[in-house]
Amino acid sequence: MKKKVVVIGSGLAGSLICNVLSGFCEVTLLELGQKTGISYPGVEYIGKQFGAVKTFCLGQGGTTNLWDNGLIPIDQKDVQSTAFRQVLNETMPYLDRAANRLFFPRQRYSTVYESSLVEMTRVAESSGEFSDGVDCLLYPKQHTGLRVNDRVKAFYNVGSIDFNIENSHVANIRFENQYGAQSVSPDRVIICAGTLGTPRLVAQILSASGYSYDQSGMGLIDHPMGFVGKVKVKPEFKASVQKLACWNESDYLCRTAVRLKSNCGRYTGCAFFRPALTMQNRLSIYKYKSLLGASSGTERIRAAFSPNLFHPDILAEIYSHLLGAQVRSGVFNLLLLFEQKRSLNRVSYEGRTIKVDWDVSEEELNIYNGLIHKLRSMLKPIAEEIVIQMPITEDWLWSAAHHSGTISMGDPPEGLVDKNLKLHGCDNVSVCDGSVIQEHSYANTGLTIGSLAMRLAQRIAYE
Repeated sequence: MKKKVVVIGSGLAGSLICNVLSGFCEVTLLELGQKTGISYPGVEYIGKQFGAVKTFCLGQGGTTNLWDNGLIPIDQKDVQSTAFRQVLNETMPYLDRAANRLFFPRQRYSTVYESSLVEMTRVAESSGEFSDGVDCLLYPKQHTGLRVNDRVKAFYNVGSIDFNIENSHVANIRFENQYGAQSVSPDRVIICAGTLGTPRLVAQILSASGYSYDQSGMGLIDHPMGFVGKVKVKPEFKASVQKLACWNESDYLCRTAVRLKSNCGRYTGCAFFRPALTMQNRLSIYKYKSLLGASSGTERIRAAFSPNLFHPDILAEIYSHLLGAQVRSGVFNLLLLFEQKRSLNRVSYEGRTIKVDWDVSEEELNIYNGLIHKLRSMLKPIAEEIVIQMPITEDWLWSAAHHSGTISMGDPPEGLVDKNLKLHGCDNVSVCDGSVIQEHSYANTGLTIGSLAMRLAQRIAYE
């Protein structure tokens, strides 16, 4: 008899796990959102708002609907947690399989990534003294939304979910959708409801099991991100920096990040060069650029009616995105992504409203300003002119939509899951999504989530 697996959440991890396990198990998917289109949950921000646009959604494919599909691994050298570094090391054999399922066109992503890194390191070394090295973010030119296959028994528009726990084991799950009350008795349960959705379900299960869940929802991290300034490079470095900004291959794009290590060594950020036409350093234009790039549908149409659309730097960005090329200018925006460590930021709930308590601390701002100063020093030898906001305030920073960290890893009572992503206190439940990522340096988290999903799916298929 086939093992019965229930997956809750159809985001990046949930979709991949469903599709892999459907060849081995009887898979049921429960998704709060709709099958076609997307919807947005109610959110109340207690601290800093994530950004000018909604950065997560519900529906088939989950928040993956909003993902730009940039693929980059988390550099293990940047990870402080021994346990999570071990987990990342164990996901390396699944990197290529995850990248292929996330639409990377070449057979071995890892080989292409390493060769790109060698080439971009050579270009960077010919351009200046980027002492902390560089990294590469690869974008497949062709990609679509994730979908579960027809072998998965999928339920959408799911309302309340209740767990019946017997002897530290989920024996039955009751839920409602448009067809009324439903139930399923699983052998395994995998929670993939996302960094902002998973803690609610984990708390439900642990409460029903009589297990402490004080840590559920704690430790919310993201990448505070923002355009902080401009650089006009000397003519002899123009071609090299343009290649760092965007290297156009036949079926993917490579954008190179300049790595920035903090003086204490605990934090790692990065800087991307983005094409521009002016040296104006206006926060309102940067915010509009992010709004235009991250919005969709009617929101993007409304944004397009702003006079800011015709600002030269906005037109340069549109040209870059539409044609996969960049204006041949020697002027570049400086887009920085900064790291956060798990602390007191958290997600909680009030009815169906998600309450997000996320902020950038004064300590973090001091570290980020130190990284900006370091970047400025790196750029001086190749620059004709540099215009950077110093010091930056949190108003210059917003969420990169890489929400992570709300499910702690380690031994109880501090840890909620172990290194195999199994939930303490309930022996047939696992968690797999951004919530279990304990540190993410500056990396887009999609490839790591995909690799974690492939690793977990294979273990369940053959256990």
